[in-house]
Amino acid sequence: MPRSSISREFPEFKRRYAVKTIYSILSSVAIFSLASGFFGTQGTALMVERTIEELTYEADSILIGEVKSMESRWNADRTLIYTYVTISARDYVKKFSNMGESEEITVKIPGGEVGDIGLRVSDMPEFREGEQVFLFLKKERPTIFRVVGLFQGKYTVEDGRAKNKVLGREIPLDSFVSQIKEIMKEAGASQ
Repeated sequence: MPRSSISREFPEFKRRYAVKTIYSILSSVAIFSLASGFFGTQGTALMVERTIEELTYEADSILIGEVKSMESRWNADRTLIYTYVTISARDYVKKFSNMGESEEITVKIPGGEVGDIGLRVSDMPEFREGEQVFLFLKKERPTIFRVVGLFQGKYTVEDGRAKNKVLGREIPLDSFVSQIKEIMKEAGASQ
């Protein structure tokens, strides 16, 4: 074979070899990923448990109230569904400085159902109308809040006790309020 024909075919050989090598590597990665469960059907997440001190420090407002209503709706781009929970505030343990005397606040939670389309987001707190709640809240917008620590920042108040069933915590409401006020007092003294 003349020298010129070898040089013309050599680049084609290199290209084919490179494509085969890349294909082989990608195949190996895909097989390894499948074998190791990387593409499993269920994802798992790790949530770090927050202490009452951490929830208290992060919260702009801590309140006791009642769930008055819930409404799920699309965001402006129609890419996510949010549920807006209206809470009638009965008592504030910690109040956001610019809050005034708000009797009702709105908590925004990712997830919900609009028509026949639903979105469920793991680790979000769940609410029901008429439920008495104890909430650690972070201001998102002037009248919209989110729950600090996801489900960790929401307690149900029943029979004079604050209960977080997911965490398995239950404490007398008066003791819980006293504990949080003591945390706030200590935080104020250290600043």
